[in-house]
Amino acid sequence: MIASTTVISDTGPLSYLHRLGRLEILRQFYGRVIVPPAVVAEINLGIRLGRDLPDIATLPWIELRAPSANALKGIEGLGSGETEGIALARTTQNALLLLDDGQARRIATALGLRISGTIGVLLVAKERGVIEYLRPELDRLEGFGFRLAAPIRLTVLQKAGEAE
Repeated sequence: MIASTTVISDTGPLSYLHRLGRLEILRQFYGRVIVPPAVVAEINLGIRLGRDLPDIATLPWIELRAPSANALKGIEGLGSGETEGIALARTTQNALLLLDDGQARRIATALGLRISGTIGVLLVAKERGVIEYLRPELDRLEGFGFRLAAPIRLTVLQKAGEAE
């Protein structure tokens, strides 16, 4: 477990890891994950609409935490989950922010935040022997509609030692 890191997640990584049957990796690696209210709202709406999403209320290792109004200032042009996640990461010591949205990742990086995402979590899981092969996980993600550019996919597979 990486105890010194506080993980804050947006909806995307929680959703995709859940659909892969790999959500438990977050608990295994980090102990707990913080989500802002907007992420819980997005997930709950998705569940009501019949989507396959994790029921946050049944996962005691996921903690709900609202960002301060001050931390929200200056974050514009993103969805509410990304905005609140970035705001929480700005005010949380040693935060690792899980985001998949490209624009949100660019903004978080510009703010000096440490980021990862679904692919990063899976890559660490492969490196630690939690999953044997990354390629089938990437194939399944793409089947779920996850967008992964070919050059990025190749780089990830090279890092995992699975490039052809």
